[in-house]
Amino acid sequence: AKPGSTEYNLLWCSSHLKPSTLRFMADFQKINHFPRSCELTRKDRLFRNIQRMQLMKGHRHFDFIPASYVLPGDYHEFYAHFQKNKGLYIVKPVASSQGRGVFLVSHPEQVPLDEHVIVSKYISAPLVIDGFKFDVRCYVAVTSYDPLVIYMYEEGLTRFATVKYEKDMKYLRNQCMHLTNYSVNKRSQYYVRNADADIENFGNKWSMSAMLRHLRSTGKDTAALMMQIENIVIKTILSAESSIVAACNMHQPFRGNCFELYGFDILIDEHLKPWVLEVNFSPSLACDTPLDLKIKSNMLCDLFSLVGVICQDPTAKRWIKSTRQRRIIDKTTGKSAVESEEKDLNIHMTGLNSEEIKILRRVKEEESRKGGWIRIFPSADSWDKYGHFLHSPDAHNLMLHQRLFPD
Repeated sequence: AKPGSTEYNLLWCSSHLKPSTLRFMADFQKINHFPRSCELTRKDRLFRNIQRMQLMKGHRHFDFIPASYVLPGDYHEFYAHFQKNKGLYIVKPVASSQGRGVFLVSHPEQVPLDEHVIVSKYISAPLVIDGFKFDVRCYVAVTSYDPLVIYMYEEGLTRFATVKYEKDMKYLRNQCMHLTNYSVNKRSQYYVRNADADIENFGNKWSMSAMLRHLRSTGKDTAALMMQIENIVIKTILSAESSIVAACNMHQPFRGNCFELYGFDILIDEHLKPWVLEVNFSPSLACDTPLDLKIKSNMLCDLFSLVGVICQDPTAKRWIKSTRQRRIIDKTTGKSAVESEEKDLNIHMTGLNSEEIKILRRVKEEESRKGGWIRIFPSADSWDKYGHFLHSPDAHNLMLHQRLFPD
């Protein structure tokens, strides 16, 4: 399609949505962002949303981001906190990525007050592997906010710093020790590139699976760790749910138009506690190494299958909604998702209105073609664990949970 054209099946863009883009979408068209996703992906908005949930629902439920302050507005609060909690703090521009403009400070006077930045307590006791600090890039997909449907990909990336970690203040300005961003460390003279996709635990970028295998070999409970990571991913998204639902209700013409791929950056501390560092809007799909290509290409192929990109002539303004024309073939069975799920769906549809039937059908069809995506919300126990955090705990969210997990 030509730039600016409305004749497309899938619009993949790296910028935030304009309401006008959504306004003219047909029901078969899809776009890779929800309106107001910045509530998660801007560092200041993410912190404000988590802070609001801490106040409303209890700090202990949302204690997975370090103490943070948005400057210059929160300077006095930051200064008072620093007097009681001296140590290192990390400064980040509120709307940057790839480690740009990030640095560490040991005193409030070192923070510039003429820029909008977020200052967070530095996690000074990270878990290390062979002495190197690392973080994990987890891929998370949301296919709906009302009802909320969240998936996490089975594989991710582990990014290592290129200089061994030291707590000594004299290394304060060594970015290649304290930052794990690939864009920072690839310029280091100590960067080791992995040129073989089949060797997933070599160099400065590993697969997430290789990292978990290493931790298991040292006696770490990786099953519990992954459950904690899923928990903080869900709660992070819940913190912005109400704002994004409101924007969808206002601007999204059809329920299935939008989906989103987020890149969650997770740091694990020496107590095996995961922390959300940030949520990336349009996470990098660049494939600088064979391992990147292996993981990201599989993830993207499975994402397109999951969301169900429809093979429809985009020049046709009317979407013919027959089962035959919107059938999506399951690669493993050769049967269509509609055909294989029809019998199971009929059992659970009694008493639902037409809109609820569409919602249930779509989620069941996603399940049939999910590939490596794992649905983490809703799940069998998610209503008990997270229902009270939802902005809209009734209606579609409750219906979906009850129909998917009737027992």
